[in-house]
Amino acid sequence: MDRAVRRVEQVVDGTPPGPARDALEQFLPRVDLVARAARARCLQAQRDAPSSELLVPGGPDGEHPEIHRSITRTATACAQVAEAAAMVRVAGTADPARLAAVERAVVKAETLAGLR
Repeated sequence: MDRAVRRVEQVVDGTPPGPARDALEQFLPRVDLVARAARARCLQAQRDAPSSELLVPGGPDGEHPEIHRSITRTATACAQVAEAAAMVRVAGTADPARLAAVERAVVKAETLAGLR
């Protein structure tokens, strides 16, 4: 998850100053909230069924594999945000269609993180 969020930040930081960068910077707080929500889910799962390994334990009712799947899908959605943002960066303009792709990816990540 952290790697995907860092990649979004790297893409935005690498975008030259101007309208495209300004538009991309608007997405950063939302991506940060997604990362925080995913981390909170991980911490809750750890409290429910402590583990010292990298594997997600089954949990009291066997629900933790679903949490693992959800967090993995959320991280993938954040990677898609980075990919869409990179397309804006490459274009060098605040193209509405490309920004809409970033918005869709952010909404997907927010939904998977339980923020929507």
